[in-house]
Amino acid sequence: MLISHTQTRLSVKRDPAVQGSDIDAGQPHRLWNRRGAIPVVVAMAARKLSLYQAKRDFTITAEPSGRTQVKPARYPRFVIQKHAASRLHYDLRLEVDGVFKSWAVTKGPSLSPSDRRLAVEVEDHPLDYGDFEGTIPQGEYGGGTVMIWDRGFWAPEVAGDPAGALRKGELKFAIAGEKLNGSWVLVRMRQDRERNRSNRNNWLLIKHRDAYARDNGDPVTEEDRSVASGRTMEEIAAGKGPSEVRAEQAVPPEELAATAPAKLKSRTALRSKPQGNVLRGIVISNPDKLLWPAEGKSTGYSKIDLVHYLDEVGPWMIEHLKGRPCSLIRTPDGINAERFFQRHAMRGMSNLISLVTVEGDHKPYTQIDSVEGLIAAAQIAAVEYHPWNNQPGHPQTPGRLVFDLDPAPDVEFDAVIEATRELKARLEKLGLEPFCKTTGGKGLHVVTPLSVRANDGVDWKKAKSFAQAVCLQMASDSPDRYLIVMTKKLRKGRIYLDYLRNDRTATAVAPLSPRARAGAPVSMPLNWNQVKAGLDPQRFTMRTAPALLRKSKPWQDYGERERDLKEAIEKLARSQ
Repeated sequence: MLISHTQTRLSVKRDPAVQGSDIDAGQPHRLWNRRGAIPVVVAMAARKLSLYQAKRDFTITAEPSGRTQVKPARYPRFVIQKHAASRLHYDLRLEVDGVFKSWAVTKGPSLSPSDRRLAVEVEDHPLDYGDFEGTIPQGEYGGGTVMIWDRGFWAPEVAGDPAGALRKGELKFAIAGEKLNGSWVLVRMRQDRERNRSNRNNWLLIKHRDAYARDNGDPVTEEDRSVASGRTMEEIAAGKGPSEVRAEQAVPPEELAATAPAKLKSRTALRSKPQGNVLRGIVISNPDKLLWPAEGKSTGYSKIDLVHYLDEVGPWMIEHLKGRPCSLIRTPDGINAERFFQRHAMRGMSNLISLVTVEGDHKPYTQIDSVEGLIAAAQIAAVEYHPWNNQPGHPQTPGRLVFDLDPAPDVEFDAVIEATRELKARLEKLGLEPFCKTTGGKGLHVVTPLSVRANDGVDWKKAKSFAQAVCLQMASDSPDRYLIVMTKKLRKGRIYLDYLRNDRTATAVAPLSPRARAGAPVSMPLNWNQVKAGLDPQRFTMRTAPALLRKSKPWQDYGERERDLKEAIEKLARSQ
């Protein structure tokens, strides 16, 4: 086959040396460049690239011609390229039978299963196109800037022939990328399937509901840097940074390859057994890094210890995290080194950690909505989790009240227990249902879930005023035991009743969250029959908490105990 170039297209002619034999027999054949001197041996995939090659002049564009053989990978590859052509879009490419089957996704992929994204099938592309990042000259086909937005591996969810599934008009598949993961489906639109028209091939790209789906937060397309070079579209267009992306750089790194089996295995959120440093499809770097060093009787806790702990208690813990912005305390070099407080997105953060925009605030907040999100946070050494206390999904609406009983150093813990039970009785008298947990420190938290309707006029200001009034009443009745101001000279012998956690952006440590303290204590939820003299909060650690949680089954009816805060406010007003 001889290929000769014109300015904008290629004409294809048979090479007499191979005519009538190699193509028909499915054997490798020769392609001759326009200069006619150098034969290039390619596989049968070259026949599928004729339209791709006919549309491009490779003396002008730096796009690959498709004549370079690409080393096989263990799993089929995928790439998504952000493409600022005449209209901005995202090109999804799946490796099938030696080429990239390709679709132009007009708005880009969405992690929300409710979104149906139009994906227009285009010509097959060569596999080395997955390494292409740069600018196609204006006037050429697809002229504009191209970014390698995501890449990785994919696999069909049903074993068989992916090409056959595409011909039938539906392909369910899982992907393991750096930005996108989990299960997806491509469905040919009905009218195109029924008419079977080759000149009109519109599909829908839809995210299946799984551990990687996300209904809230900013679009995943906001993660707007190349996974290959770290550049923005503007930097690529301006020629800044790497001038090209070499093939070996674009091959997914070993860590991504290691996650592929777990990520491609299933689209469900069921627990998977840990495999080395990979858990729930998340690679844990430096798994043996000690975050809690050995101190006293404690042998220390590593990052992988933290990950296993969160994997075990996560399904319980997540019910008190999801739908609420969550601040993280990170200790990359261990709890005795520098600590970082994070509540907004950071570059390179996993998309398993949700982002939520709150009215009135410009920057989106981090939010943990799944056990996978917890593990992704642990991977960046997040050791403490401090969520807001709003109704899930409604930051402006109070969802619970948290009272922090914080004793002075000279106050015995049994006195804190007595104070906690007194506060419980006061809240119950007002019609609320209190729960108790340790703080992971020297105090206790009393938590009461709320039922607040949108039209009852109860906002965070009223919730905070209510909590303050309850604490003030308690301190006024026993001024020698309690106080509600954080004045150091007044603290001796007293318990500080902290009501300040009851505000829109205020946080409290989550139930079961570890603490960045010696011995890895956790904030342990308790049954009220445990809140009695002799309770030792230090016995609740990352090592002991999972078994104790299974045994005691605390807070089982928490979700059924939400009570009307408006009624409680009215009862308190009548009692004063």
